[in-house]
Amino acid sequence: MFISPKFTKFHHRQILHSLGSSSLNQLQRALPKITPSTIRVPYRGAAIRPISSSAVAASNMVKAIRVHELGGPEVLKWEDVEIGEPKDGEIRVKNKAIGLNFIDVYFRKGVYKASTMPFTPGMEAVGVVTAVGPGLTGRKIGDLVAYAGTPMGAYAEEQILPTEKIIPVPPSIDPVIAASIILKGMTAQFLVRQCFKVEPRHTVLIHAAAGGVGSLLCQWANALGATVIGTVSTNEKAAQAKEDGCHHVILYKEEDFVTRVNEIASGNGVEVVYDSVGKDTFEGSLACLKVRGYMVSFGQSSGSPEPVPLSALAAKSLFLTRPSLMQYTLS
Repeated sequence: MFISPKFTKFHHRQILHSLGSSSLNQLQRALPKITPSTIRVPYRGAAIRPISSSAVAASNMVKAIRVHELGGPEVLKWEDVEIGEPKDGEIRVKNKAIGLNFIDVYFRKGVYKASTMPFTPGMEAVGVVTAVGPGLTGRKIGDLVAYAGTPMGAYAEEQILPTEKIIPVPPSIDPVIAASIILKGMTAQFLVRQCFKVEPRHTVLIHAAAGGVGSLLCQWANALGATVIGTVSTNEKAAQAKEDGCHHVILYKEEDFVTRVNEIASGNGVEVVYDSVGKDTFEGSLACLKVRGYMVSFGQSSGSPEPVPLSALAAKSLFLTRPSLMQYTLS
């Protein structure tokens, strides 16, 4: 099943299943139009039985969402694709839950370039192993596994994955929870512990604080002892951000977030801004930073920011980074 954009309890915290963006809401509305029914991929268990050669051929065809041209949700096509059998070091997985992430929208729109065209989007899923490559040990048919990142192609009933990319999912964790948290959780981890290391008494600003990654950043930064400021668009999201650990929540449609952050930080600025919005917040985010502060731009849901002259950073000796999860998980 595709994970719908709603909240679920996870270790007594609220975690967003998928980013609450207008683009993903459009995708959700489009799914019933491009698929014969709501996408659910039930697992009924593997059975061993004699099969004919024609059945073998049929078993290598699965349904997947394909993109043949860049654009909006209407370019997503529900098609038959050939999957093949796993080779050395590979497994075949029947997906039970597929995560939706904003990076899927970037690839679909062409903000990020896919290596092939057409392509199947999706970078996060949980499923059951249905076949293993020759000589493979450590994984067996029936294992529940998850993956996040590359290779892209999770929007499918089944897929072939390299074993080094998958992790086992314990029986105590629901597949939907696992598929909703791995990629976003990995993103939150590298942002607060590697890209910029949040410490006690830091003040941090998190845009889209009630979003998928934002909600995790709020929880994590709070747990690390930081003062957490979050921006949201609605009262409902403000309540969610508060529950997730925001000490101060700013409704950016009702008040200027730069002015409000300046008040909260007593004019001193914040150590770090985590900005996944991009164009609409970028300049204001720079203005919120203290001397030698860190601007972490990790998304652009409102569009790409305008080019930044070095002089804009020089005034306060600011640090600017546009990190990608993949470069933080190569080793």
